[in-house]
Amino acid sequence: MAEQKSSKAVHRGMVCLDLDGTLLNRSGDITDRNRESLQLSLEQGLAVYFVTGRPYCFARSLADSVDKRIGVIACAGACYEEGGRLVTKELSGETIRSFTDALALSGAHAFFKGLTRFYTHDAYDDRFLYDHHNSWFSAGLQVQSFTELSWQDLKEQACHIHKILVYGMEREGLMALAAHTQRIPHAQVSWYRDISFDVTAEGTDKGSAVEQVRRGLGLTKEQVLAIGDAWNDLPMFRSAGRAIAMGNAAREVKEICHEVTGTNEEDGVAQVLEQQGRYFAAEITGVL
Repeated sequence: MAEQKSSKAVHRGMVCLDLDGTLLNRSGDITDRNRESLQLSLEQGLAVYFVTGRPYCFARSLADSVDKRIGVIACAGACYEEGGRLVTKELSGETIRSFTDALALSGAHAFFKGLTRFYTHDAYDDRFLYDHHNSWFSAGLQVQSFTELSWQDLKEQACHIHKILVYGMEREGLMALAAHTQRIPHAQVSWYRDISFDVTAEGTDKGSAVEQVRRGLGLTKEQVLAIGDAWNDLPMFRSAGRAIAMGNAAREVKEICHEVTGTNEEDGVAQVLEQQGRYFAAEITGVL
């Protein structure tokens, strides 16, 4: 576990934000308006967390580029900052080997992601690997990818893995692989879109990590606000007292949320956080 700077701050609540399709726009940027809304939330005494399927190296570095007070839940809940430390949930070697055997027969693609080391049978793919981001990653979070590995080398070398990202364009085959993976001991499957799913350790998802962090902060479920757009955000929404879907969210996401905000091209996150900020400002002045 990597040590993080501890904080004794008392928080009014917790804001949980997905990244892709939520805080990040189509270009992968955080707009000025969204940045200002994050600062507003922090100044209002809210704990702000990026809650993402992205690896820790990316999420922590992005948070640092905005404000170091922002916390991180990464790798679909397999890495999270809590109580001044980084908690990680790793897939067992047996689980990794069993999954690799199934993957070899499936025709799907997969990327095995650790803290700073990634492994794949495929060639380098900048959609899923991060070496090309090293120039702006925070100190100590530069990554190295090991690509085009044989299946045997993959089973032998992939260790300390937090998440396996799996994708395939052949839907039936991908569903069969997901069903098989769900039967592997100590593995959990979380769908992102209909062509991609994540494999994490059993009991690991965005929601379980949010619950751990909010308990550590001494907050109730009702004090948690979550904003997201995809299927893997559903566990996070179930762990929040107020769940908000982006305007560009999947239909299933919108159906279970309390409300819908603007799209990620319309600063939907800022629309919510500005409203939240006005509420707290009114509460402080007594003008509700």
